[in-house]
Amino acid sequence: MIEFRNISKSFGDNTVVRDLNLTIARGEFCVLIGPSGSGKSTILKMINRLVEHSSGEIHFAGEPIRAFLPEVLRRRIGYAIQSVGLFPHWTVEANIATVPRLLGWAPARTAARITELLQLLNLDAARFRIAYPHELSGGQQQRVGVARALAADPDVLLMDEPFGALDPITRDSLQAEMARIHSETRKTIVFVTHDMDEALRLASRVVILDKGQIVQAASPRDLLNAPANDFVRAFLGKDDYGLKLLSLETVGERMRAGSGATGDAFVLPEDNLRLALSRMVAQKSDRIAVRSAQGASIGTLFLSDVVS
Repeated sequence: MIEFRNISKSFGDNTVVRDLNLTIARGEFCVLIGPSGSGKSTILKMINRLVEHSSGEIHFAGEPIRAFLPEVLRRRIGYAIQSVGLFPHWTVEANIATVPRLLGWAPARTAARITELLQLLNLDAARFRIAYPHELSGGQQQRVGVARALAADPDVLLMDEPFGALDPITRDSLQAEMARIHSETRKTIVFVTHDMDEALRLASRVVILDKGQIVQAASPRDLLNAPANDFVRAFLGKDDYGLKLLSLETVGERMRAGSGATGDAFVLPEDNLRLALSRMVAQKSDRIAVRSAQGASIGTLFLSDVVS
């Protein structure tokens, strides 16, 4: 889908990306992460030619990106950023419709797509399509920004630290939304973050960068089980390394059928083991009930099964 071939990028005498080789497959959720100045945002912006590469070749859908007019390329690639950038004097509906209108979509098709996207992002269509950005919370604005990036059904969605300025509760909610949207749409997503927990939660593959070069590219599970070097180990976080491993496995993978837990606390099969452990500790118990989304008891998770 997207292929970097020996890509370098310099700004004057400062080389920020060095001889990068990376292939991002169709349907992949690829997260770029690294310290400040590692080149992650520059790599993202080279995909839609907001930043032009200095040497090498970038291919998109089998063609060099410089074979596309920039405006044509960008209409096939959605782009969501931290600052959102909604037009303040336009309604939510008008903001989301920006690219479909440029593409000459019929009004009825555009209206239907807006309704579809607002529902996908858990925003009431009747209420929000007529609202203005200043009437929305930060999390709602960010949802509208994602809807606008998805409006013309792009092949790829680029996201540059989109949730970095949000409070932890809103950020957690939007991460869950993005995981669900990716699962439902199978869009190719390239996502920049500086938060390793966010990367591990969302990515099908994490690309760790340092000084414009790839240090390791792997699935979250492979990354945690086999970090390439001390830089990766330090970046993963030595003190909560075990908790990060727990965040990759679900309750459903370790639970036992049958009852046995007491108390009001419970977890769902799709919850991760890190959350389950937290709730066990909170209720001072070595086990916790597992319930279905409808509230039915379906099993028990034991502390011994979490740490085994």
